[in-house]
Amino acid sequence: MRLKEKLFLFDMDGTLTPVRGQIEDKVIDALIRLSSVCKIGIVTGSDYDYIMQQVGPALISGRLPVRNIDLLPCNGTKRYTVDDDNVYRLVSEVNMLNEIGEKNYQLVLRQCLNYQSTIMSSFDDLPYTGTFLQYRGSLLNWCQIGRNASVVEREAWGVLDDEYGIRKLYAKMLTNVCDINDINLTIALGGSTSVDIYPLGWDKTFALSYYPDHEVYFAGDKCMEGGNDWHLYEALAPAGRSFMVETTEDTINVIDSFLDDCIS
Repeated sequence: MRLKEKLFLFDMDGTLTPVRGQIEDKVIDALIRLSSVCKIGIVTGSDYDYIMQQVGPALISGRLPVRNIDLLPCNGTKRYTVDDDNVYRLVSEVNMLNEIGEKNYQLVLRQCLNYQSTIMSSFDDLPYTGTFLQYRGSLLNWCQIGRNASVVEREAWGVLDDEYGIRKLYAKMLTNVCDINDINLTIALGGSTSVDIYPLGWDKTFALSYYPDHEVYFAGDKCMEGGNDWHLYEALAPAGRSFMVETTEDTINVIDSFLDDCIS
């Protein structure tokens, strides 16, 4: 019986990179080592442009082996692979508007804007930056501090969010609105500043559909219930193939341990 090829999926922010930061040399080196024994996928709630900002320089420069790395933005509902010229091309995607309908989408959008106004009125000393809602085709990202926020501004939001549980509260409220209106959406915490909104089943387990013949592993930092890594973490946990990390250093340790197991 032929053994299944191994695939290791990684979240990006907080796992492969600092939040909204570029991938570090030590993580690049670990991925290079890993690529010698298995295929790699980067599955993130962020869209393709954010992957290219944070990991792209290492891919474009040739430091990372692009032929062995798939990019799976928007929870894996989009898939990019390299063509014969080693250029990443979109090969698969789905559409949230088609799935839930324009009327339901507009209702959710208005509700998020109402909640955003309440948050800004309640916590009026934070440096809100704009671009609070970003439609990514297969999901809607709601960032209460604003997607244009700097690292310092995101950290200020994080302190407040940790203290008051703002994202958790409004994610629960939005879930209740969707339930009342029979809109089948998942509301999950994304990264350190956002809430990801997407159709049921369009969580990161979506990425598994591309690799039915692979033995899949996963590492992420938002693996607690309500986090956007949770569904994929739980799906692979019974087989011992999922890992929760807190820092990029943890991710390197997971990779090295995995490589040790492959050699032994």
